[in-house]
Amino acid sequence: MCVPAAVGLALASTAVSPVSTGMQAASSAAQSRYAARVATRNAQMEDLAARDAIDRGKVEAQNYQRQAAQVQGAQRAAMAASGIDVDYGTAGLVRGDTVTFQAEDVQNLRENAIREARGYEINAANYRSNATASRQAASSAITQGVFGVASTLLGGAQQYQKIKFARRS
Repeated sequence: MCVPAAVGLALASTAVSPVSTGMQAASSAAQSRYAARVATRNAQMEDLAARDAIDRGKVEAQNYQRQAAQVQGAQRAAMAASGIDVDYGTAGLVRGDTVTFQAEDVQNLRENAIREARGYEINAANYRSNATASRQAASSAITQGVFGVASTLLGGAQQYQKIKFARRS
């Protein structure tokens, strides 16, 4: 191979390769930044879902309490219509059990809403971690690209010097 052609190829390679490395780094960084934005948005959606679960749980508990009050009223009216003293003996115990069971049901509704919300909160935290990792990956891609470009340029300069030295000999 003639020396000028070798010099030309070395220079061309040294010029093209860093551009390609830089483009890859920029593309990888852009993809990672996009993944971070998506993960951040998903975390926000999970936060909204958690709040919604709590709100729905409150409404469900309130609705159940209203229904429970109606059941208590119906029990009281039915017992009174039958001539039973609603505050004494078995009737009082039945009414007390009804109140206890209804309170337990309301508590279960609230706890279920909290558990559901907790699941969304955990998902949101995971998405936030993914977003942080993606932002770090974007930063690393740029750093890696800079070093890749520098390494290619130095390699090209070294190759050029070898060709130049071989030409003198």
